[in-house]
Amino acid sequence: MRRRAVNAEAGFTLIELLIALALMAVIASLLVDAIASARQSLNVVDRRVTQASIPAAQSVLRRLIIEARANPDATDRANPDRAFLGEPNKLGLVSSFVPRGQYGGLWRYEIELDASGSKTRSSALVLTQQLVRPASPTAVPPLRTVVLEEVRTLRVLYFGAEDKDGPPQWQDTWRHPYRLPRLVSVDVALVGPERRQWPTLIVALPLAD
Repeated sequence: MRRRAVNAEAGFTLIELLIALALMAVIASLLVDAIASARQSLNVVDRRVTQASIPAAQSVLRRLIIEARANPDATDRANPDRAFLGEPNKLGLVSSFVPRGQYGGLWRYEIELDASGSKTRSSALVLTQQLVRPASPTAVPPLRTVVLEEVRTLRVLYFGAEDKDGPPQWQDTWRHPYRLPRLVSVDVALVGPERRQWPTLIVALPLAD
């Protein structure tokens, strides 16, 4: 009799098994909810990081375009290194904008797409800069910065007059070495998730004629 009592106490009743199964179901449900919540949080963080890079890129481009400088002396032969030269997919200018931690003064900037470092069909929006200084036998290599990755196309438009006294209009190019356009429009088509949107950047140049 005593042996049967011990064996009976060693097992589980049907009620105990049902309670254990119910507890396991509750724990599994909590784990699934926790994993889904963590995944959603990671997606939100990734979205914020992706979206934050676009305002940062636009802020840099806006600053250096606003501070663009025209060729200071129109009596000399046009110097392409000092002129504001715009193409549909490229922009070159001299600006007093100085990134943090760099030398003050005038810098020559080139804004264009570069696909050399990409293994996909997309390109990168690249900013190349070089300090403007008198001719020197020692060449200083330019600085190259990737402003934004996964870019499909870059389109730049210029609002100004063909002649100094003519009516202003939007143009695909700007080849007036001694004058600045009144407005510059920078539009970028991005590759990747649909949530990445580039609002058209339109910058007014306060020193334009």
